[in-house]
Amino acid sequence: MQDWFRALAERDGMEIEADFLKFDGNAQTFRLLTRLQVLNDDFGLNLTVGTLAALIKYPVVYGEDRMGYKKWGVFSSEKAIADEVWTHTGLLPGVRHPLTVVMEACDDIAYSVIDAEDTVKKACASFYDLMDFIESEADDPVSKDIISRARAENLSFKQASLSSRELNDVSMQVFRAIAISRMVQAATEAFVANLGRIMSGEPDPGFELIKASDVGQFCKVVKTFDRRYGFQHREVLRLELQGHNYIQSTMDMLWDSLDDGDKGTCPFGRYVYGSVSENYRRVYESSAKSDFDKRQLICDTVSGMTESYLLKRHRELKSLANAS
Repeated sequence: MQDWFRALAERDGMEIEADFLKFDGNAQTFRLLTRLQVLNDDFGLNLTVGTLAALIKYPVVYGEDRMGYKKWGVFSSEKAIADEVWTHTGLLPGVRHPLTVVMEACDDIAYSVIDAEDTVKKACASFYDLMDFIESEADDPVSKDIISRARAENLSFKQASLSSRELNDVSMQVFRAIAISRMVQAATEAFVANLGRIMSGEPDPGFELIKASDVGQFCKVVKTFDRRYGFQHREVLRLELQGHNYIQSTMDMLWDSLDDGDKGTCPFGRYVYGSVSENYRRVYESSAKSDFDKRQLICDTVSGMTESYLLKRHRELKSLANAS
């Protein structure tokens, strides 16, 4: 999506905001929950300000000083909502809610370990590749202990009549359980050890529970394995490129047809506009319908699609566009 907006800016000579050139799912989540999921009022899902404050991973608004964070976390369109959340929780821009560091640790734990398991399940690597990689890259006691326990379980499984695939799968399941359990323990200990700093809002933007714990090196090495064996695998790169092309093409068709559909001047445009989520259209129609609002409608629509739905919609729109 970022690539598409950069290409649009170059093609049409447009000045496009960072909200789109640096579009990010964290900010979209905040927008989704506070504005797009309409119930019977204009407050999204009506979540508490404490819940909303905790989910803002990067507590800075697009276009403003990032205060040391690597990303912005709130679109400029939701600035007033974020300001209200921070006011009612006693927080400020740049200051994280204490539970945000817990949420971030959960992400680190889940994604690092489960991505490794998926890499093995998809036959991009084996359980033994993972064990060898961690042993060669990590020399800390925690990594050695996790590997030792996982290998011991693997040896016991070898006594059963399992195929290579089954052995891989059950060995990774046990590795997952051992690793996650140890990482949760470490994150908990780091949270307690740094509780005073966390509650005061003192930690710098680079503070992370996992990095501050004794599983920091283990997590870093597993993520390196995920990138090297999983995300850089030829088949994964092929699927990523395919998805990239579908997203680009779908955004092209949406952009070209939204004006026509809103104004009712073209059958294809009317169909495309009418097929956009009613909630999203309601938010768009209550706006000034500026280029910013139009770009945001496209982001709302495409980012809300699952992979299978994107493929289905792309095929449908492509066939109708060609027919017209």
